[in-house]
Amino acid sequence: MMMDTAFVPPYPKRHKSDLGGIATLLSAKRDLLSFWSEDSFRYQFMSRRILNRSIFIANTPELVKYVFVTQKDNYESKSPQMRKALEPLLGDGLFISDGELWKNRRLLQNGLFDTHHIQAYSQIMTDTAAEMAEHWASLPAGSSVGVLSAMGQLTSEIIARTLFGARLGQDAAAVIHAFADYQAAIEQIHVTNFLGLPEWIPIGSLNMGKAKAAAQRIHAIVDHVIAKGEQGGYEHTLLNELLAANQRSKGVAISREGIRNELIVLFMAGHETTANALSWVWYLLSQSPDSEAKMHAEIDRVLGGRLPAYEDVSNLPYTRAVFEETMRLYPPVPILSRQAKAEDTIRRRKIPAGSIMLVVPWLLHRHRDYWEQPDAFIPERFMDVNKRPDKFLYLPFSVGPRVCIGKMFGMVEAVLAIATLAQHFRLSLPQGTAITHECRLTLRPRGALAMRLERR
Repeated sequence: MMMDTAFVPPYPKRHKSDLGGIATLLSAKRDLLSFWSEDSFRYQFMSRRILNRSIFIANTPELVKYVFVTQKDNYESKSPQMRKALEPLLGDGLFISDGELWKNRRLLQNGLFDTHHIQAYSQIMTDTAAEMAEHWASLPAGSSVGVLSAMGQLTSEIIARTLFGARLGQDAAAVIHAFADYQAAIEQIHVTNFLGLPEWIPIGSLNMGKAKAAAQRIHAIVDHVIAKGEQGGYEHTLLNELLAANQRSKGVAISREGIRNELIVLFMAGHETTANALSWVWYLLSQSPDSEAKMHAEIDRVLGGRLPAYEDVSNLPYTRAVFEETMRLYPPVPILSRQAKAEDTIRRRKIPAGSIMLVVPWLLHRHRDYWEQPDAFIPERFMDVNKRPDKFLYLPFSVGPRVCIGKMFGMVEAVLAIATLAQHFRLSLPQGTAITHECRLTLRPRGALAMRLERR
């Protein structure tokens, strides 16, 4: 490992000691990563009392396994505030459902993301990334691009084509814009949702009027697309596969509204998080010339100038390691929140029913007991297949029964997108540019992340 020369990106200030309850709330209002103390990256199990609400944090692989696997039934529910904020858009979708409904929906969708299907979707991923590369090639030399917006456009187009087919046409742009409006309206889903605090706390209110209007626009478009799909209008898409799987199902069939909700969940999860992670990739590579050179050499050697295909992903281990290390430093969803259904005991501490249990990838991925140089960008740490990080320590896609159903989709998509674009371009950060983050529901660079395009 290049331990001595590894780039250490800036990170939020870490307090010398734990903040009090009110100070934590005020800090969390600004940013969900701003209230952690230095010791939070060493603790194994923490508890906080905030406004008479018990908050617990499982911060070792063993405790994560206990919460997400061993006691999964007790800790499967998202906080009530989170569900309420997302219900106008997602209804009873997989992301916020639980119990038998969740199990039935998950079982129905598992087959949509197996190796056979991912291989079929990979052509869409490569083609869409190649179109972006062609657009970049048409720009004047030295042009700048807003990387966060560009990666959002890329992943939105990929998931729209995968879900609905290229024939979505104007509906694709309309649904993408409506998603952006919804996300802007619920941008203040922060501390009250993650910590399960009462909604009357004056930390920020949801603009539910705008959110519901955006949700209704999305629902109308997707309902229209489903109607076409039921007439056989969209072949080889997730919509078509979901309709077919629903017809074959021996369990409880999903209504058309339920199918709509699941497609919206897939769209939401399939573009926002991957776009954020890819944006961080280009920033980290721009500050890590040795890592960038290694990745370029691998891509050039494996592809020889041609477009990548699904079969190439396994032959691009360093490119994948770059993406994995990026998600370690910047986990797309840095805080995972659950609510205890029943009373429990962990390490002799009573967990009252209704308590909020947090699993925090932001802490686990930089924990002092488990990582060497935890704040440094070192893709090599993911190169030894015999020394992979514990799956309950490294969890950018969560873990356990509720692990992200599109985990493999996202990984293949990212490697193919990086390989396609990095064949011909590198992105550099203008001198003097200060990079920071913002964290609400997801973790992304603050601002446009404007970077300069350079031909390779």
